[in-house]
Amino acid sequence: MNGISLLSPRLKALVLLCAAGLLMLPLVVPGQYVMQLINLGLISLIVVVGLNFITGYCGQINFAQAAFWGIGAYVTAILTLKGLSFWAALPVAAVVTGLCSLLLGIPTLRLRAYYLAMATIAFGEIVQLVLVHWEPVTGGTSGLRNVPGISVAGHLLVGNVQHYYFLLVWCALAMWLSLRVRSSHLGRAMIALRDSEIAAEVMGIDTVRMKMLALVLSSTYAGIAGGLYVGYVNYVSPDLFSNAQAVLFFVMLVVGGVGSAVGAVVGTIVLTALPEALRFLKEWYLVLYGIGIILMICFLPDGLVSMSRRFGLGGARSAAPSPHARAGTTLPTPLPEATPATAFAHAPAGPHAAAPASAVPGKAAAATNVLVVDGVTQRFGGLVALDGVSLHVARGTVHAVIGPNGSGKTTFLNVLSGAYTAQAGSVLLDGVELIGRRPNAIAKAGLSRTFQNIRVYNSLTVLENVMVGAACHAGMRLAGVLAGSARQRQQERALRDSARDALEFVGIADFADRPAGSLAYAQQRLLEIARALATDPKVLLLDEPAAGMNPQEASRLIAIIAALRDRGITVIFVEHNVRLVMEISDCITVFDFGKKIAEGTPQQIQIDPQVIEAYLGRPRKSRVRESVNA
Repeated sequence: MNGISLLSPRLKALVLLCAAGLLMLPLVVPGQYVMQLINLGLISLIVVVGLNFITGYCGQINFAQAAFWGIGAYVTAILTLKGLSFWAALPVAAVVTGLCSLLLGIPTLRLRAYYLAMATIAFGEIVQLVLVHWEPVTGGTSGLRNVPGISVAGHLLVGNVQHYYFLLVWCALAMWLSLRVRSSHLGRAMIALRDSEIAAEVMGIDTVRMKMLALVLSSTYAGIAGGLYVGYVNYVSPDLFSNAQAVLFFVMLVVGGVGSAVGAVVGTIVLTALPEALRFLKEWYLVLYGIGIILMICFLPDGLVSMSRRFGLGGARSAAPSPHARAGTTLPTPLPEATPATAFAHAPAGPHAAAPASAVPGKAAAATNVLVVDGVTQRFGGLVALDGVSLHVARGTVHAVIGPNGSGKTTFLNVLSGAYTAQAGSVLLDGVELIGRRPNAIAKAGLSRTFQNIRVYNSLTVLENVMVGAACHAGMRLAGVLAGSARQRQQERALRDSARDALEFVGIADFADRPAGSLAYAQQRLLEIARALATDPKVLLLDEPAAGMNPQEASRLIAIIAALRDRGITVIFVEHNVRLVMEISDCITVFDFGKKIAEGTPQQIQIDPQVIEAYLGRPRKSRVRESVNA
C-alpha cells in the first residue's frame, strides 16, 4: 500500500488541485523577492517533513534539525568548491549527516522526554561552535562564498523560477517517501512507540533501533535540504543554523500538526508567510504570535491540519483518544459472538502455533512444560515483590495466577515479559532464558501479553493496532519500503490478512477501520488480546482481561480463552473474577506477599486453608486464642 491510498477521495481531489496550482504559481507571483521566499520555504519544508519522522511519528523532542541542515549545507559546499559535482556531493552530504545523527543517537536515544531535548540542544550548540571556529575548513563567521550552482542534464539552473520547479520535485519526493513510510509496518511501529513505548516493545518492536531509524531519516532529509540550500543561494554561513532556527522548525511542525506530513506542509507555509505578512507590525508581531499559539492550544491542539476533519476532508488515518474509551463505558454496539468454534476457524497459525493440547476441548493433556520459572526474586529497594517464586506451566494449558492485591501478580507478569529484570532466578521458555532479554526479544521468542491498564495505540485504527503485532517477526527493510517493492506489498497484504484473522478470533472484526481510541473499554480489552495473538505466541499473558467487563462479555472472554487453549496456545492470566478463574483454569497458582503459597486444580485451590486465609483472613477466635496464649 502506498501513502496516497490513505487519503479520502475528496482529499485526493484537493491534492490534485493543489498540484495544478503549484505548477502555475510562478505565473502569478509578484516579484522575485516573493519567489525567493517561496523557494526557501520549499527547502524548509523538506527539513520539517524530515523532523516529522522523529518528532511526529516517534514522539521524540528533537532540536538538532537545524544542526543537521547546516552539516548537509557545509559538506555540499566544501565538496563542490573542491571540484566535485553537486550530484556527487549531495549523497555524500546525506551520508555524513546520517552518520552524525548516529553519533548523536547512540548515547541519547535511550534518554526520554526533556533529557533528549536538552541533549539535542547541546548538539546544536556544538555544531555551531565548530562551524564558527574551524575557519580553515568552514570559513568561520564569514562562511563559504561562490559555491557552484546546480546543473541538471548539463544545464545550470538560473533564476528563481527554474530553482522553484527543481525544489518542488524534491518536496514532492520527500512527501511521497514520508507517506510510504507512514503506511508501512515501520511507520505503524513508530507511531505505536509514540503512543506507548512499553506496549510497542512487547509487540516485538526494538524501540531503540526504531528511534535510531527515525532520527537517521530525519537527519538525512535535513542534510539533503542543506545541500539544496547551498546550491540555490551559492553561499553558506553559520548564522542560519542556530538553535533558534531549530526551534522554528519544531514550531512549524507543531503548528501544522505533529505526526502529519500534510501538517508539516501547512505549518511551513504559515510560518514562512506570516512573518512577511506581519512585517508592518514590527516588534508587535511577536505578540500576535503568542495570541495565535494560545488560541491553537485552546481550539486546535492537534494543529491546523485537524481543521480538515471539520470539513470532512479526511486524511491519514489517525485519531485522538475518544472520550468514550473509558472504564465502565457502555458498548456503542453489541460485541459479535466469539465462540470457540468460530474463533478456532479464523485463528492465525504461524511458526509458534502448536497442536491442540487435547482432543477434548477444555482439557489439557500435554505433559511437557513450555515455561519453567525457578527461584525468581524481584526487589524494589527494600521491598521484595517476588520472593523465590518457582512454577512450571504445562504446554497448551490455561494457568491462572491469583492472590490478594499487592501479592506480586502483575510484577510476575512484568518479569516474564521483560518489563522488569529479576535480581535472581531463571525463566525458561522452551529452554530459552528470558531474564536479561529486552521485551521485544522475548516477544520474538514466543511470549506476548496484554496489560492491566489498557495500552492500545490510539493514533492507529483497530486493524493497524493488530498489524503492529502481526509485524513482530518482520524485518526493518527500509529500502523495500521506500522502493515499494513487490516483497513489501506482499508483506503488507499478509500482515493485513493476519490482523483480520486475529480480530475475527476475538469478535471485533466489524470495527477494523475505526480509530482504536473510539472503542469502548471492553472492546479495547479484546483488541489487546487480538494484537498479542497476532504476534504468534507460544505463551500469552493476560493481565486482568475481564476487568471492566459485564457478565455477558466475561462469558465471551471465557470462550476466547478456551479457543486459544484448543489452538495449543498456553495462556497465563491474572484475574480477580473468581468465576472466570474457576471455570476456565487447568491449574491455579496463588501468591501472597510475593510468595507462592498454593498451586493446584480449581477444586484443590477452593479448599486450600492457606488460600482461604490469604483471601478471608484467620477466624477471629483463633486470633483471640493466640493473643491469650502469648
